[in-house]
Amino acid sequence: MPPIIDRQSRAQRSAGQKTALVQYIGLFAITLAILLGTQLFFGNVLTAANLEVLAMNLVFEGIMALGMTFVVISGGIDLSVASVFAFAEILVAKLMVEAGLPVPAAIVITLVTCTGIGALNGFMIVAFRVHPIIITMGTLLTLRGVNLAITDGRSISGFSEGFVFLGSGKVLGINFPIVFFIVTALVLGVLLANHRFFRQLYVIGGGERPARLSGINVNRVKIIIYMLSATLAGAAGIMAAARYGAAHWGHGNLAELKAIAAVAVGGANINGGSGTIGGTVLGVIFLAVVHNAFVTSAVNTFWYDVVSGVMLLVAVLLSRLTQRRNLFAQLRIRQAKMDQIATSTKGESL
Repeated sequence: MPPIIDRQSRAQRSAGQKTALVQYIGLFAITLAILLGTQLFFGNVLTAANLEVLAMNLVFEGIMALGMTFVVISGGIDLSVASVFAFAEILVAKLMVEAGLPVPAAIVITLVTCTGIGALNGFMIVAFRVHPIIITMGTLLTLRGVNLAITDGRSISGFSEGFVFLGSGKVLGINFPIVFFIVTALVLGVLLANHRFFRQLYVIGGGERPARLSGINVNRVKIIIYMLSATLAGAAGIMAAARYGAAHWGHGNLAELKAIAAVAVGGANINGGSGTIGGTVLGVIFLAVVHNAFVTSAVNTFWYDVVSGVMLLVAVLLSRLTQRRNLFAQLRIRQAKMDQIATSTKGESL
């Protein structure tokens, strides 16, 4: 029986990998077609300057999407990242400008605070067994009120040159936020694909009860994942403050929806159990290219939100269809296994 189970497991993984590969190739082809089509009709799209603008348009949402990927794979959702993003802007600005703290100290305190917010989200989700959308929505609204209250609706500016480098400085000719996004995506991608702790997310996303029965500490994993999501949102907020030269409570409005859209468009199952960092990166690039196409073609950019919403709906529908297809494939494999066992048992009885 063990060889049969091993073959079944390998077959399921192979089927899932083939499906993901087809999705990635399709998304890459569509993204490339939009990019080349925009270049053909409007020109000046593939210039270094425009590509830099294209990348910077969605880099902060992209950083948040990396953390959102882990949350979605585990079967959760984090709507609080946009408010954490703005809160990080405001807190780091207040610590530097009003409290006079050095840049490194202000950044560390801000990141630790954001991590604490994520830990609180995770703790409330596992302790009260309330759906993550309710808890994180509550955090979203609470922090939004806090952001308004502590700033009186005003911006905070007056940053040092050393801090501004985090948003506008360049490393090897590439903007620092883009470098941060690339390095973080590579590190998290390797961890998600190879590290045992992060591989547990797929089991949890597939079903918490089986995950608990298999010995996984589901509560601990969930809390850590929400901490990671909030920390990355905080890091994005710090770099955004440096980029814009000011912290404002309204920055990052609807960023949580763009992050979720990038994850969903990248092929992750919004119900949990599947998804990759590579797919999320492709989703981020796709949304950035679509946004750039609207700007380049001089079409009203309000329509970009319409397209983004439609793409999110399409991605969710495709995710559901893929999930059903994989379920049927697993049922066929299971039936074949049972038939093989029955045949083997019949042969032994004879």
